[in-house]
Amino acid sequence: MAFTATTADKESLQTLACAVRQTLPGDITPDILSEKMETLRDLDVNIKRHCFIDYSAMEKRFSNWVTGGAEDWIESSCYIANKAHGPFFKQATYNFYRQDFVPDFKGTYNKIKGRIKQKASRQMLKKMYSVVGMSEDKWNPADIIAIKNSQASNVFNQLKNFKATKNNKMSQDVEVENRKLKAGMPGDSAKNIQMMQDLDEMYEYNQLIDDLFKDKTCMGVSLKKALSPSVKTAILRHKKVKGMKEALNMKIEVTEVKYLESNQKCLVYFNLADKKGHYLDIRGFESSKKIADIQVQLSKTGSSAAHGKVTLPVITLITKKSLGGRAFIKMKSERAKIFKKTFQKSGIHSFTDWKIFDAYTKKGVEQLLLDDLQGWSKYINFLSNKKHTTKHVIETVMDMVDKKQIFKAAKFLKHKVQSYEVGYMLDNDQKVIKEHVQNNIIKSMVAYAGSKGMFIFTNNTAVAFMTSSTYLKMGG
Repeated sequence: MAFTATTADKESLQTLACAVRQTLPGDITPDILSEKMETLRDLDVNIKRHCFIDYSAMEKRFSNWVTGGAEDWIESSCYIANKAHGPFFKQATYNFYRQDFVPDFKGTYNKIKGRIKQKASRQMLKKMYSVVGMSEDKWNPADIIAIKNSQASNVFNQLKNFKATKNNKMSQDVEVENRKLKAGMPGDSAKNIQMMQDLDEMYEYNQLIDDLFKDKTCMGVSLKKALSPSVKTAILRHKKVKGMKEALNMKIEVTEVKYLESNQKCLVYFNLADKKGHYLDIRGFESSKKIADIQVQLSKTGSSAAHGKVTLPVITLITKKSLGGRAFIKMKSERAKIFKKTFQKSGIHSFTDWKIFDAYTKKGVEQLLLDDLQGWSKYINFLSNKKHTTKHVIETVMDMVDKKQIFKAAKFLKHKVQSYEVGYMLDNDQKVIKEHVQNNIIKSMVAYAGSKGMFIFTNNTAVAFMTSSTYLKMGG
């Protein structure tokens, strides 16, 4: 049976590969790494003392991996370890940790986030944190963490016992730079630019992570599959308040929205800073045995790597705070007109609730799906600007029903409805909300999905709620 590597497997393997590479005079090869995977119990002490993974779990997992295939990830781990060694890890001896072996790296962020939410003085900020919260992986998507062996104890102490210095220079810098930013913006664009002072503590912690990264004492590494020795490498750096200006100047242009009958998703293509090929892949990412909300994945034509996801609660909040709430009113009105009844509301977002479709799958209620099918076909046709016909929706679902595939039919409708709702909202041809509002929504989604932080844009306002910290991205 072919081996399927989990996230824990891949992160642990990369940790091992980096630790092994450190002991070698030259590049690590898949043969060398495979041999270490098979003999994990007898791993050389010079490797083991610098490699922090769950050995009890990985011993069997790695052995099965070597014999069960999935060589592409073994190759990827070697490519990344070799590429990273020279510029980042050659000058000292490092300890390599799967990220959960440094719990305070992201744990301290979570504590700070909780404190900010509790003390937030602005209602908008309270709402932002209650819905978005900016997960630890959005703040810093590091999968493995490299720490200088000689500084390991000190780093662990700094992370665990971090305390912000109130009325610190960082706070003052934020205020000064904010004034400069306002002064440098043309016309009304500078009126209401806000840098939330509630976030002082987060900025300080971000700065600590950045300082540790800059002197190569502690480096978080985010991993994507590497397809060749020419591994793509990028340092995503926390830039204090300068990140705000970059976000403000980000140019977005939607070029096409695809509602294809042949698939169960929607694609929104856009130019980013005049560069083509960017798109939002809007679809269900849940397991085949589950019905849940769709998500939006930031993608690029010609790239095998995904660049982060945005959930429907986050999109709802972004849309409303970007002054695009009219889209939800229009969709609700159309559903009411078509169905002549009110469906249950989601408690966490303003799109159609996935639970409506899950209810169709319960035993003995198959007729409910058939009763609503005509309505959903009309709604899908409306959302797609008539690009997806009612006939196709009905025929597709009825074919599944005839085959007793009620779950599959319900999931098909859920995928179509939710993904098309996002596409409808961002489609220039639909004119449901103003084009600059659509672009601002996408701008916020790009920043969030790309782990750059949470920004909200309106006509004269840009608000930074959360910004990400520094990390090294490798692969993809």
